[in-house]
Amino acid sequence: MTAAEVVTARRGGRVLERLGGLLPYAAALWCLAYGTLAVYWASGGAGFPLGVGDPRAEDMGSWLAAAEPGPTGLVIALGCAAGLVAALGGRSLQTRRIPRRAAAAVLLAAAAPLLLVVPDVRVLQSMAYGLQGYVGLVDWPVVNQLLCALGGALLAGTAASLLSGPRCPRCDRPHAAPGAAARWARIGRWATAVAVVAPLPYAVQRAVWVLGIPLGVDRRFIHDLLADLEAKALGPLVVYGLPLSAAAGALLTLGLSMRWGTVLPEWVPYLGGRRVPVAPAVVPAAVVTVAVITAGMAPYRQIVLDGLPVTGSGAPALLWLPWGIGLGLATLAYQRRRRETCSGR
Repeated sequence: MTAAEVVTARRGGRVLERLGGLLPYAAALWCLAYGTLAVYWASGGAGFPLGVGDPRAEDMGSWLAAAEPGPTGLVIALGCAAGLVAALGGRSLQTRRIPRRAAAAVLLAAAAPLLLVVPDVRVLQSMAYGLQGYVGLVDWPVVNQLLCALGGALLAGTAASLLSGPRCPRCDRPHAAPGAAARWARIGRWATAVAVVAPLPYAVQRAVWVLGIPLGVDRRFIHDLLADLEAKALGPLVVYGLPLSAAAGALLTLGLSMRWGTVLPEWVPYLGGRRVPVAPAVVPAAVVTVAVITAGMAPYRQIVLDGLPVTGSGAPALLWLPWGIGLGLATLAYQRRRRETCSGR
């Protein structure tokens, strides 16, 4: 790394430290706002976006398809109150009022349902269509799922900052554990392989469907699918963009364990040879991880709880959960390898 890159990295690290210091306050603000909204729903207010207030919940495999505004709003409000107290009480080593591990446990407990229970397959669906410029499927329940995912990310990020381990008193960076980089590199390679292979069956199946080939389905399914795409007035770019997005995502995932994901190749115009910033690689991968895991849980819920059989059209979706887990581990391994650490003792 050149001297200029070292200076840039240090400046970037200071910026990230400042942003990290604001994270608990952002999480607390989200808890306050959403908790207030939950109290409003619990008291009979309009606009409850879950369960009985979500007409597509059952069809989309939502875990909360039977949720009622009264008890659900109360539970959400209590969870937000606990997250608010934990975020502010454990916010720093100097001023925390709650033990670090206890605050992190409460934050993770509050974040888990926001990330894994409230969202469903529509988050991934809306992201995929949104990349092609189509937002016709986004309604208030979907917006609410995105808001909950944001809140869960803020709470989980605050918990992660509390559990980051011992830090150097001089530079405030975490100490480098012996052999940690090599271990994370091995984990990252295996996780990346899973995250690359798992979405390919869906991409292939979706691609041949839009070509009119009934792979795993009958002709009637293809006819209905193409009619639905025509009714939505989706152009060829959107129709073919869905399988292409899955394939492109698999290609980008390779960067989490290959050199070009750390240093851009020399042939890249203007940017060749420069180091890839960590945040632009980690943040989108983390967002996709949450969307894929929540979508990947839906088919297992329908099989286990609803007793629905595995069909040819739904079989590739069984790989979404391994895909999301693999992508999450690959992203974590990339972040751990790339983060600045202190080698002093």
